[in-house]
Amino acid sequence: MARHDVLIVGTRCAGAPLAMLLARKGYKVLGVDRAQFPSDTISTHFMWPRTTASLAKWGLLDRLAATGCPAIHRVTADYGPIALHGRPSAVDGTAAMYSPRRTVLDNLLVDAAREAGAEIREATTFRDLVWAEGRVIGARLQDSEGRPVEEHAAIVVGADGLWSPVARAAGAATDVEHPSFTCGYYAYWAGVPTQGVEFYVRQGRDILVFPTHDGLTCIWAGRSRDDWEAYRKDVERSYLEIIALAPSLAERLRHSRRVSPFKGTSKLLNFYRQSFGKGWALVGDAAYHRDPLPGMGIGDAFLGAQFLADALADGLAGPAMRLEHSLMACQSAFRDRTMPIFEYTLKAASLKDPKPAIPIYQRVARSAEETTRFMDVLAGNTPFKEFFNPSNIARLLA
Repeated sequence: MARHDVLIVGTRCAGAPLAMLLARKGYKVLGVDRAQFPSDTISTHFMWPRTTASLAKWGLLDRLAATGCPAIHRVTADYGPIALHGRPSAVDGTAAMYSPRRTVLDNLLVDAAREAGAEIREATTFRDLVWAEGRVIGARLQDSEGRPVEEHAAIVVGADGLWSPVARAAGAATDVEHPSFTCGYYAYWAGVPTQGVEFYVRQGRDILVFPTHDGLTCIWAGRSRDDWEAYRKDVERSYLEIIALAPSLAERLRHSRRVSPFKGTSKLLNFYRQSFGKGWALVGDAAYHRDPLPGMGIGDAFLGAQFLADALADGLAGPAMRLEHSLMACQSAFRDRTMPIFEYTLKAASLKDPKPAIPIYQRVARSAEETTRFMDVLAGNTPFKEFFNPSNIARLLA
């Protein structure tokens, strides 16, 4: 007999909301994470309206605002000769944008899961899946004291990130896969004047600027993946050389202070994994990952959590075949929703020279309406192909 309805491995931006949503529906949920919260992790921080709309729906947006995270009122997309300034449309009535530290956001989500009735165990490590008659029935864990623990559940969910041990233990296949296109480092800076978030794209380079908690600004400087070895040999010099491609930002940094070490990665894979099987499922980066350039990772984690919570609520109410059908439908619906963003990301992360598109951006910049439409593409509200297609480009350039 299963002790839990759902056992979730990983309780950050996908696992904690999933635990909260299922607990609110009355399911018995156990969530485990090897971290102890508050805990930091590599993240682009930014939350477009499609992301904050989920927090508003869950009753958590005001709680995030109360942490002192600065509201974002403007987005800058800078391509060198031309910069676009604006903001995307509201989603489900929510226009707010934030860039929270993960030490704050993840802790808030874990607290919300506990308040909903989920059991969350920190400093607990996943070791393996437990199988019976070809079906997952639980997981072997190691508690904070190093003792082995076995827990049974009707379904085990891996919300344990890009290198998901649950996915590996389940034998989850990667059925859509592209390599890393970019690499980079980021650091936190104090005293950087900003007017919202800033995205800079140059040939082979990108810069992301996110105002966050405690008056700090997170600044990422990226370059093509082929340049990783040169970058890591002299991180600070390479980082500042990239920043110099945005002179206004470089000038601001000269009067600011770096308050953290550089953190970086070249492992920015773009993939979809098979996200369900008999007695197991995946969510968040374990199921789907793409380059962080568009700043949509947290939003995709929230979306996956909502989709999977609805699927499990439907599937657990019936026989095993109903659960598998619900999980199959969930995977299909999630891919339909995110594939336009995935395809846009592959184009953006190639970091091609933006100069050929400058005439288009110049026409967009002349119109507040067109700028909002363009921002809706960046925000994931509008598919890339609905804006960047031959007929619309011809209309803009006419």
